[in-house]
Amino acid sequence: MFILKIFQNRSKLFYLALLLLGIINSLTSTVLLMFIQSALQQKPFPILPGYGWATFTGSLVIAIVSTKIFQTYIVKLTQEILYDYELNVLEKLRFTSYFDFQNLGSQRIYTAINDVRVLAMVPEVLVVMINSSILVFCALGYMFWISPVGGASMLSLMICLLVFYMFRNNVIKNNLNKVRDLQDTYHKYLLDLLNGFKEVKMSISRNENLFNKYLKANRVEARAIGQKTAIRYLDNELIGRYSWYIALGVVLFVLPTLLNMNAMEYSPFIIVVLFLMGPLSLLVGILSHLNNIKVAITRIEKVEADINVKSNSVLGHGDLTEINKNFDELIFDEVTYKYFDELKKSTFIVGPINLTIKKGEVIFITGGNGSGKSTFINLLTGLYKVTSGAIYLNGTHITPQLQANYRNQFAAIFTNNYLFEENYNDFELHTGNEDLMAYTEIMRLKGILKIDDLGKKISNGLSKGQSKRLALIYALMEQRQIFVLDEWAAEQDPIFRAYFYEKILVDLKNMGKTVIAVTHDDHYFQHCDRILKFDYGKIIEDKAVLKRREFLAH
Repeated sequence: MFILKIFQNRSKLFYLALLLLGIINSLTSTVLLMFIQSALQQKPFPILPGYGWATFTGSLVIAIVSTKIFQTYIVKLTQEILYDYELNVLEKLRFTSYFDFQNLGSQRIYTAINDVRVLAMVPEVLVVMINSSILVFCALGYMFWISPVGGASMLSLMICLLVFYMFRNNVIKNNLNKVRDLQDTYHKYLLDLLNGFKEVKMSISRNENLFNKYLKANRVEARAIGQKTAIRYLDNELIGRYSWYIALGVVLFVLPTLLNMNAMEYSPFIIVVLFLMGPLSLLVGILSHLNNIKVAITRIEKVEADINVKSNSVLGHGDLTEINKNFDELIFDEVTYKYFDELKKSTFIVGPINLTIKKGEVIFITGGNGSGKSTFINLLTGLYKVTSGAIYLNGTHITPQLQANYRNQFAAIFTNNYLFEENYNDFELHTGNEDLMAYTEIMRLKGILKIDDLGKKISNGLSKGQSKRLALIYALMEQRQIFVLDEWAAEQDPIFRAYFYEKILVDLKNMGKTVIAVTHDDHYFQHCDRILKFDYGKIIEDKAVLKRREFLAH
């Protein structure tokens, strides 16, 4: 069974513990059955005559203690497995490429993490499953010992019920997978609502469609499948419970006639059937949990496998051999990047790009929508791997193994830049940091930023333009030599925008920084050294600023 395999992979002692529990519970269950029969038939207890109560009590204590020890062991093991599953997903995710992450979709990660929490019910399910199975096995064995015909009758009934449950269980598993698929898309729609809340509020039709055609429709379908699944589980439970009353009727009315048995002879059968009703009801009851666990594990492993296939690399940051931090030049040599459709046919090509960026240059990137600017920025910063060609940083060829190290040379602020709630860079974010206070002055955020000296954090209750300024402060504190700014000035007010081009860029250049900025602010093109213009995936202009009029004429 899949659950046993998971535990066995995690602990070599698992099957030994399972065997010990099985032996102990088998013995104690048999003793308890024999004691009940002897008491009802008013016969002396066959084991240790005269010490029936002591044997009964001892067996009961041994069963409780052994189950408690095993269950404690399983709980600890389950928490370790849960920990491993969750961190394995996140560990693999953080090393996958940005392009593959975009294709994977954040909604699948959310669902996978939620699926991991389902494993928390494993200890209860496993202990119930093992104890109930042992009780059923012992009861059947005892029944065969009393009467092979009666035992065979009970076993036949159980096999029929098992086949019936397995057939219905396949339908239930398919439904559970559909519910999980709906959960994936539900997370996607929910993210659209939360991340695009302003845009949703700006359109009545968009607001209505998102809720009624997507969110609500998704939940209605999930509710319908959930109801069908719950009813199927209920049907299973009812059939499993009341089928044993049929078995009881057979014992009471059919077996005595067929086998010519008196009440004293068939009373053990009644005891065993009554004894079986409890564990069998529990086994039927945990089917829903078993299905949920199996579906959750399958989907978690599918996400892990997809991440592995997409990333196609070992975990880690690759080759961390020191790249000369004193940036001198960066070269794009015949670099291309191709987009493919689902049939692996090329749909758009950026490049070939031949470009040299020197230390201290301020370069503006311009071009229309879809011209290739964003792809170029992703190639430049190492978020995308080149399809062909080569990138050289200070003469070092940037191979896939050097990709993470290469990315680490850039301070990048993207169009949709995200400011983290926590200080993951371990910056010294307190008022005693002179550099931080100086940067705050430069960015005109003095008295606006709320610096938590104790927690070493800065609260992010800022406007979009102010958030971009804070992001630039963080970029300066990273002390990188190459700055990539994607439409950084777009959200700034006119006064600060002018201040950025006329003062901040000059200061960055004087600090020895190299700046590559995507911008459409042609009024400030005189403040850069070069202008690169993209169109149809190619650099169609690479002009020094002295030729600005000629560039604009195009």
